[in-house]
Amino acid sequence: MIVAALLCGTAGVAHAGEKPLYQPVPAWVTLAPEPVTIDLPNDAPAMMIADVQARLADGQNWTYYERAGRLATIQNVSAAGTVKIDWQPSHGDLIVHGVDILRAGKRIDALKGAKFTVLQREQGLEMMMLDGRLTATLAVQGLQVGDVLDLRYSITTKDPTLKGNAVAIGPIVAEPMKIGFARTRLLWPTGADVKWRAYSDGAMPEQRDAGGWHEMLFKLPVMRQPPMAIRVPGRFLKPPIVEATTFPDWQSVSKVMEPLYRTQGLIAPGSPLAAEVAKIAAAEQDPLRRTAAALALVQGKVRYLFKGMDNGNYVPQSPAETWSTKYGDCKAKTLLLLAILHELGVEAEPALASLGNGDLVVARLPSPSAFNHVFVVATVNGQTLWLDGTASGTYLEDIADVPSFGWVLPLRAAGATLVEAPRRVPARPGQVGTLNIDLRGGINLPAPFEAEVTLRGSSADMVRNIAANTDKKEIRGALQGLVPAGGGEVIVTATDVAFDDAKGTATIKLSGITNPRWLYADTRYRYDIGGANVFSMPDRSRPAWKEIPVATGIATRSKRTVRMQLPDGGTGFGFDGNPQVDATLPGGIKAARKAVLAGEMLTIDFEDSTTGAEIAPADFAAARAQFAEAKNRRLGARTLPGYASPWRGIPAAKAAHRYDTVLDRYASYIADKPEEAGRYVTRAGFLASIFEREKAIADLDKAIAIQADAVTYRRRGYLYELIGNKKAAIADYAAAREQDPGDVGTLGQLAALMVETGARDEALAMLDERIAEEGEDMPQLLSAKATALSRANDAAGAVAAMDAAIEKKPGNGGLLNNRCWIKGTLNTDLTGALADCTRSIQFSDNNAAALDSRAMVYFRMGKLAEALADLDAALEQRPAAESSLFLRGVVKIRMGKAKEGQADIAGARLLAPKIDADYARWGIRA
Repeated sequence: MIVAALLCGTAGVAHAGEKPLYQPVPAWVTLAPEPVTIDLPNDAPAMMIADVQARLADGQNWTYYERAGRLATIQNVSAAGTVKIDWQPSHGDLIVHGVDILRAGKRIDALKGAKFTVLQREQGLEMMMLDGRLTATLAVQGLQVGDVLDLRYSITTKDPTLKGNAVAIGPIVAEPMKIGFARTRLLWPTGADVKWRAYSDGAMPEQRDAGGWHEMLFKLPVMRQPPMAIRVPGRFLKPPIVEATTFPDWQSVSKVMEPLYRTQGLIAPGSPLAAEVAKIAAAEQDPLRRTAAALALVQGKVRYLFKGMDNGNYVPQSPAETWSTKYGDCKAKTLLLLAILHELGVEAEPALASLGNGDLVVARLPSPSAFNHVFVVATVNGQTLWLDGTASGTYLEDIADVPSFGWVLPLRAAGATLVEAPRRVPARPGQVGTLNIDLRGGINLPAPFEAEVTLRGSSADMVRNIAANTDKKEIRGALQGLVPAGGGEVIVTATDVAFDDAKGTATIKLSGITNPRWLYADTRYRYDIGGANVFSMPDRSRPAWKEIPVATGIATRSKRTVRMQLPDGGTGFGFDGNPQVDATLPGGIKAARKAVLAGEMLTIDFEDSTTGAEIAPADFAAARAQFAEAKNRRLGARTLPGYASPWRGIPAAKAAHRYDTVLDRYASYIADKPEEAGRYVTRAGFLASIFEREKAIADLDKAIAIQADAVTYRRRGYLYELIGNKKAAIADYAAAREQDPGDVGTLGQLAALMVETGARDEALAMLDERIAEEGEDMPQLLSAKATALSRANDAAGAVAAMDAAIEKKPGNGGLLNNRCWIKGTLNTDLTGALADCTRSIQFSDNNAAALDSRAMVYFRMGKLAEALADLDAALEQRPAAESSLFLRGVVKIRMGKAKEGQADIAGARLLAPKIDADYARWGIRA
């Protein structure tokens, strides 16, 4: 749609009305073709007419709109039943030309006996906007499915501030959008100095001169637009608009806007504002400190409120009014700051900016509509300062920081051209965080954490708003994202927020539970500290993208420290690679990482910054190489050879009350929202991991009472099975299967337990019913049947079922392993079992299960050394595998290593209390 020029709002005009006018379509408008409304196919366009026509003349923009929509469903009728048109009464007129219902080839005048109702529209108050817009509404009577609603109206705008200039912007719609008839048409007097520009590919208008007017006609939609690369500087974007302006150049825009910000005589002697200026002058002699004090006054004492009323979208309110009301928009705050600085003898001028699209400005035509913001550029002690009165938390330490404005336009009496704002790293981090984690209970278990984060500027204001408007229980979730990275998943159970108005900061203290990612791989536990992988080069492989620079974002700076208190006084830990990374990368990016291990404390410092600079096409190859090298230089902590598996330390940690704090915090977490089942499930997971299985089951009882889902039933069933309560486990697996009948794993566990408890025929019937379906899960179902038969000591039946499964998938390592395991445990066809296990081991890198099975076969063969070797290899991959530990203990005892063997068996019993019963089933006892 055509929009007027914007600056913190829309442009103003004189001679406007607060009520809609009702007039015929003006003569200069070319009417769209009449929509077809009879025998429309089902795939007819929903939007039948999208017509925009604008005429620029005598400083006025008169824009005509027609939109006709087909009401194919009752939902369309409901949505279209109330027509709404917004306009600025202080800027121009709303002229209604017609509202018609098109039905069966006839027009029905919806305005007959009805008029628009005018409402004050201040829906932007929650965004601190008071724009003075009005909304004309009309409830259209008698609409039916199949109707076409046709709306025609005009909006005029004329702003004396622009000194006879005008601007228009219209849409350029592209395929695949489906519209019956669409166009954008622009007119201005023949010979008038009007510049225009369309950005979309294929947007070429038909042009002609007739009757004293130059006409540009865009037939829409244009061609489908080619895909755009990501991380593209704004000047390469292609907004779907055409714009026209009577401004000849940027200097003319600068000249027109400059008088609005002249400050002479705006601060009256003896006024309250003059007293404030005098206080600053008396307190500070240094111009830089005076400037900082003036900025703090405007930022801290005058709240932001966009005021776009009474011809005020370009014209700022006076400093006296701003100071009196204690609110103002960007224009008002800028004029106030300028007036104060000038009174203090500081050289300063206003400048226009485009927040969010600063780099696009340089590609646009000269007009005020390229901007939506105004700020102050000051020169102090030979230094250029970029001062934004609408920002917050700018202090002397960071007054030289430059907001990410892109290209700006200084406002000067002699005019000015566009200037690019410099890119530099902020003087102070916008966020500084520390995270302290107590891992003395085990590096791979949930642990208590304490965090502190200090924010400044708009981030601090955001936290202030959250603290003022959020319930105490809810604020924990709202602030959870502020926990510094490094702790993995977190649960915040307590927060405290404090504000320092003198420094413009918010300090947030958070405590709770976290689970750092110490992952087991390659026989070690590792914590990935991370290298300088702070940016990834985007795709520029398409020919159209190769010459487009890469945008790296805005200037930022952050610091954080992660401290981990390690178990056993920190013994058994070291680093992977160099514990220090300091990388300077393309795009003004810097990343520093430093890790120190001192006693039981692992401390990692992170600092990241960027200027927001672009990466030029000529530097792409070198940039990719540097980013790849930085990514490869990863920093990590790890356990050293011989480090005992963390689960082995759990009994001692419980005796030392290492888990008391975590459990207290879980209790607080649940107490906040005891109606949420997931909170009990979460605590149950922790309790199970520290071998408090009965307590974990009690939590799952509570969760199931609130929300009985298949996953929770399976979890409780597994714990029941682990402690030997087969009856309860069967009930839970059956409940899980009822909710999720397609889960083969649950079915297999259920069937095996049923066989163990004497319900062999029922279990096999349940499996055979699914097997008979011959679905894609058939091999897994046959394997489950084999396991069930093996529990009944039916070796022939179990092996036959596995043979049938492997016939379906002969190269499946899991199936081969299960056949090997069944043969080994039932002590049958050991040669064939050995072949199966060896093939399974060859088929997978994660072959711990197959190694364990082969060890069982070697054990049956009496080859204890070979069994021990396989069990050692299996436990290197899975150090908490109770079956491997138990069998290794048995093997060691038989090899004369009784003490070592008993230690393994004790560990297996800790991990699985039912382990003796499992192996006794196969005649193997410790």
